[in-house]
Amino acid sequence: MSQPKRKEETVGREMTGDEALAYVLKEIGIKKVFTSNAIPDFLRDRLTQYNLTVDTSLTIRDALLLADAFARDTGDAGVVISTPESLLLEGNSVVAQAFSDSVPLLMIGTLRSYRDVGKARVEELKSPDDVAVSLSPFVKFKERVISIEEITVTVEKGYKEALSNRMRPALVEIAEELFRLKAYPLSTAEQKPERKTPDKNTVAKVAEVLGNSKLPVIIAGYGVRASGASAQLLELAELLDAPVISTFRAKGAFPASHPLYAGEGLGAFSTDVGSKLMIEADSILVLGSRLPQLSTAGWSMKYKGFLMHNNVDGEDIGKVIMPQVPIVADTGLFLKELIGVLKQKFKENMNRGIRGEIATSRKVYPIKPHSGLWPYDITRLLMQFNFSKYFIDLSAPTMDLVRLPVDRPVWHMSETIIEKGIGVAGVIQSNDPNSLGITDVSGALKGLGLIQQRMKKTVGTILIMNDGGATYLDTFKSDIPSIGRSGVTMDLDEQLERSIGAITVDTYSGLKDILGEKKESLKVINVKIDPDYESVVLLKP
Repeated sequence: MSQPKRKEETVGREMTGDEALAYVLKEIGIKKVFTSNAIPDFLRDRLTQYNLTVDTSLTIRDALLLADAFARDTGDAGVVISTPESLLLEGNSVVAQAFSDSVPLLMIGTLRSYRDVGKARVEELKSPDDVAVSLSPFVKFKERVISIEEITVTVEKGYKEALSNRMRPALVEIAEELFRLKAYPLSTAEQKPERKTPDKNTVAKVAEVLGNSKLPVIIAGYGVRASGASAQLLELAELLDAPVISTFRAKGAFPASHPLYAGEGLGAFSTDVGSKLMIEADSILVLGSRLPQLSTAGWSMKYKGFLMHNNVDGEDIGKVIMPQVPIVADTGLFLKELIGVLKQKFKENMNRGIRGEIATSRKVYPIKPHSGLWPYDITRLLMQFNFSKYFIDLSAPTMDLVRLPVDRPVWHMSETIIEKGIGVAGVIQSNDPNSLGITDVSGALKGLGLIQQRMKKTVGTILIMNDGGATYLDTFKSDIPSIGRSGVTMDLDEQLERSIGAITVDTYSGLKDILGEKKESLKVINVKIDPDYESVVLLKP
């Protein structure tokens, strides 16, 4: 970028590079940044000077986990500052999962130098391009800053790109020399995240099909959550009197207590009524979903109706099933347009008489008599509590939690399952006494360091579904995930109790008592799961 010719193009005063960075972060509305203890004290002080909360962890991987959980929880981009940038590689799997899950991250990494490279500095790779190249498959935007003037506009652009359309990580590289120099940074352009608008002819076609359908069914994916369109989904369902099925990750986008909610999951993982409705539907509207392997039980759903598929990313339409009507648009904007057209056709909400059928089909899943705790026992127990937020690491022992009724968009998980950490990092970053994180024993071991760092200044509850590592989510035998048996059981109770103060329980009543106890600090519960458990979601191996 060329040197600005007029002072009016700049922020109006001379700044060092570190101040320009703090300035633009505050200017674009960032209130919290995540980093490691390797951040220089002058940069930390500068960020604090601009009223930014600096959340410091021992590793950048932990910082990335917390930023990822923050983004899932708030819908805003999680901002991570890595000094130097090479430390981002320790969280490569976290970034990859955020990319696949459409989670917005703004990663700001520093280069030791952009001028005299190749001197084998501490924590420096062979080339200053190596980190960006390594992260390239997992970022939608990457750009390097080599002048103070560019810091403001580049960081602003990265933030906008992370939040635009299909949200994903973005990377901005800043040369460390700039922190010691002075110049006039360019003014920000007040760039706003972009949202892909729907084609009006497509909206009209969808409205015509839905209006003439005898039994339309709506499948709600995470795109409903990401676009903040839960209210519009509710309005559409009630207008059409159409049942709603959610993907696992979209739980809470439509209230589970609503008479039109037909459960979560498709195919072999669907509820009985959900499977029946899919087969009987003459039209199906898929909203904001890639139709992933987990929610569709290996794409095993059966249907006959006219299929209309909406996703903000056109590349994801047609990969699983070919729709009659593809709808490439932001889900929220599409729903707004669709409801407007339908309201011109119908002045009152329809009544198809479907609610009674859904109501009579709702049930607590039966399981055979057993000793010890099974995952669905815990799911039923949690129905008696009202947690404000749920952070879940999905795995074989935690899968039955997807049957937990949720009425608000407060359910956070991954369907990609590249990395575990949401169950621990979600509770820690939210610092909400009524938040619940659920993970398995491997997720707990990965999160030990983070829990130990924060246990004295964090509130909330972390539930470890501990089967000793006896089971895993098996996708080798079939596309339909099932319970795999490892043939190995590890006793880690003493380690969990000693290292993070976990409370070990192995009975229903014991777990109920501990969940009901009030505690002014982080509560970690090590729940002993019978390794021979059966699942109400996963098929028998």
